[in-house]
Amino acid sequence: MLRTDLAATLREDELAPGLVRPAWEDYCFGNVGDTVLSLFGDDARRPLPEDVFDGVDTDAVEHVVVALVDGFGWNHFRRVRSDHPFLDTLAERATVTPLTSIYPSETAAAITAHNTATQPCEHGVLGWWAYLDELGTTMQTLPFADADDDPIAQRHDTDASVLVDERPVYDRLSGDSVVVAPAGQVDSSYSRQATRGARHRDYRNVAQGAYRVREELEAATEPTYCYLYMPSVDSLAHHAGVGHPETDAQLGSVLDALEREVVELLDPAVAEQTLLVVTADHGEVDATPETTVDLRDVALDEHLRRDANGDPLRPLGGPRNLQFHAREGHRDALVEAIESGLDPLDPVVMTREELLEADLFGDREPSDRFERRCPDVLAVPRDGFADVTDEALSYVGMHGGMHPDEMLVPFAAATVDSLQD
Repeated sequence: MLRTDLAATLREDELAPGLVRPAWEDYCFGNVGDTVLSLFGDDARRPLPEDVFDGVDTDAVEHVVVALVDGFGWNHFRRVRSDHPFLDTLAERATVTPLTSIYPSETAAAITAHNTATQPCEHGVLGWWAYLDELGTTMQTLPFADADDDPIAQRHDTDASVLVDERPVYDRLSGDSVVVAPAGQVDSSYSRQATRGARHRDYRNVAQGAYRVREELEAATEPTYCYLYMPSVDSLAHHAGVGHPETDAQLGSVLDALEREVVELLDPAVAEQTLLVVTADHGEVDATPETTVDLRDVALDEHLRRDANGDPLRPLGGPRNLQFHAREGHRDALVEAIESGLDPLDPVVMTREELLEADLFGDREPSDRFERRCPDVLAVPRDGFADVTDEALSYVGMHGGMHPDEMLVPFAAATVDSLQD
């Protein structure tokens, strides 16, 4: 069952024309972590509304699998449904509810929200790029690395607790928990910090990852939560575009692996006790050369705050979640320069006071970390994106903003036995 009417309702709640507001209070990806906790009978502040499980018998559920297909939006699901049999199966036998992503609709912020059941205004990870006053360093958040991809721990005597220090879902869960992720990811300082309490299994291709989920379920001796993270659709969409046949081929391999290993081959007795959720952290939109701006060509430096070395602080966040920190007395001039320089992107430009008033990064009490990292000026492009590196500017697919294609994501829920033939 595809809940298309709800998708229309969520889309109508706009921050500004064309920009979908996060549904923090109910149908939001940021509430999936709390939903997992609630399924295990643990304390949860704000699980998703009960109707996401309409028609799904959760009473006998012992195990929960969250298969997260990074970058797979609601509109993407609907567009390619007829091309992938497993999507048809989900649409017919599962309850498929649209959710909004969080803001920003970026992996770093959304996955941190998922791992910790907190909002960006609490956990303080506001995008891929951050500046940590504690270290005087601009960094990439998820790999916990500097701009040259060198691990932060090589230059500073610290770990990722300086970036995020919320208690993970896995450490609060009644039962076993395992994170199944691409080889190398679970060894990063960020992952060790944000997934404390979980066991880790890595994989070298998505078929192996899905197999390892099945292996964990069939060997389980207690209630078990399996979180399977699959980034390959997002990665390919960046390079080829979300609508490219190569991206669709990659999605097909992900869906085929899930259908074969987690559904068709799972022991029927285990399948009766297992809830499968297929969801995403965000969707994507494609840019064109006309809607891609090189920020190195925009005169911003004189208005930007200086870092520990006295250099202008680069735009933080991400290419569609552009966060600027202003020099004292320069904020109004910075706003004017941003509006002029980013005009091809038709951005909504907000000051710190405006984004806080809008509860853009969450509707809870802001943490000290968030207060330190909250931008003075935020630009959310309606079209395209902007960046400062040649590699990023070569991308096609992008996310981080509030376009319906990136903000609406599917949450498909069913017991595995109901999906088996």
